[in-house]
Amino acid sequence: MIRNLAIVFILVFAPAALADVAPSASSGAWQGLRATYYGNKEIGEVDEKLMSLAAPASTPDPSATPVTIRFGAQAAGKVKQVRLIIDHNPSPVAATMQLEQGVPIDEIELRIRVDRATSVRAIAELDDGTLEMRSAWVNASGGCSSPPSAAGAGALGDIRFRPGADGKALQVSLRHPNNSGFQIDPLSGDAIPPHYVLHMRLRSGGQTLFDAETGISLAENPTVRIASAQDLKAPLTLEAVDSKNERYEATWNGAPAAKAGGR
Repeated sequence: MIRNLAIVFILVFAPAALADVAPSASSGAWQGLRATYYGNKEIGEVDEKLMSLAAPASTPDPSATPVTIRFGAQAAGKVKQVRLIIDHNPSPVAATMQLEQGVPIDEIELRIRVDRATSVRAIAELDDGTLEMRSAWVNASGGCSSPPSAAGAGALGDIRFRPGADGKALQVSLRHPNNSGFQIDPLSGDAIPPHYVLHMRLRSGGQTLFDAETGISLAENPTVRIASAQDLKAPLTLEAVDSKNERYEATWNGAPAAKAGGR
C-alpha cells in the first residue's frame, strides 16, 4: 500500500517539481517579464529563417556565455529593437538594442552571465511593429557571482576593434569589470560593489548602427560582434557610459586591427 502511494505521489507531483528546471516557453519568470515589456501583444516564435538564437546548452563558462542572434533576409535591416532576456538572472534584461533602420545587420553576438539554468530569449521588434522571439535553454550555475578574472593586459576603458577579413563584420570590446554586485573579492572576502556598463553606442561615420542599454548580465569586458550583408565603413566609433558616469570613446579608422584608450 505504501509503495503504491509513493508511486502515485511521484507520478502526480514530479512534473510540477521539475517544471521550474526544465525548458519552458511559458515559465512564470517569463510571463511576468512579457507582461512588463510587451503586454498582451502577439509574439511570433516559429520562423527560424526569419530569426534565430544560438547559445550553448551547457555553457563551459557561465560568466561569459556566447549568444548569437541571426536575422534572415526578411528581417535584416527591418529590425528596430532587440531585447535579450535571461529569465532567471537577478537582472534579467542583458541588453536592449536599438538598430538603425535600413542597415542590413545579419548577426549580433554578445557574451553574457547566466546565473542558473534558464531560458535565454531574444525578442525583436520589426519596422511594422510585429514581434518575434527565439529562445534557447542554457544549463549554468553562478555566472553572476563568479569572481573577476585575473588582471590581464589593458587598462579600464581600453577599447579594441577586431574587423572581419571581408570588411562585413566587426568585434568591439571594452575593458571593464562590469561588476554585478553579487561577486566576492577572492583575496579580501569582501563584496565587490556593482560597477557596470550602462550604455553602448556604435557609429559608422554619422550613422548609428546600434544603441544599447546594458547592465550586469553582460560579461566582464563587454564585447559585441556584428555582421552585415554590406561593408561596415570606417570610421567606426564606440561610445560607452558606466554606472559611475565614466565615459569611454574610441574610433577605428580602418587599420587591420586596433586598440584605443577610453575616457
